[in-house]
Amino acid sequence: MMKTITRLHKAMMVLEYFTSHSWVWNMDNITMLMNQMGSEDKKAFNIDVRQLHWAEYMENYCMGTKKYVLNEELSGLPAARKHLNKLRNIRYTFNTILVVFIWRIFIARSQMARNIWYFVVSLCFKFLSYFRASSTMRY
Repeated sequence: MMKTITRLHKAMMVLEYFTSHSWVWNMDNITMLMNQMGSEDKKAFNIDVRQLHWAEYMENYCMGTKKYVLNEELSGLPAARKHLNKLRNIRYTFNTILVVFIWRIFIARSQMARNIWYFVVSLCFKFLSYFRASSTMRY
């Protein structure tokens, strides 16, 4: 635990200045520069952030922060992702069981809830049987 707390504290201290201040960004100079650039310059110096793939950018940003700012190894990432997926699946399973359990309590008390439950279950079975049938079809 001390190793984890030390790493968290280090990350907090490194990022403290950036997270504790308010920032105002102005794009006037960039807009002026983009308007004055020729087509060859725009290809060579692509400064238009609207063309960024933000999900990929943020992943690279986080990996770079982990490797170069926090000086951590990236070799443990596959195991950590696998563990995170396992925890997510456990959470989904638990939430599903909890919802079904609570719903079953309502079914025991209400005829309308019971009818809705049977309708939803029959729709699910029809949906699954449709996918079973469509997955065996050849196109």
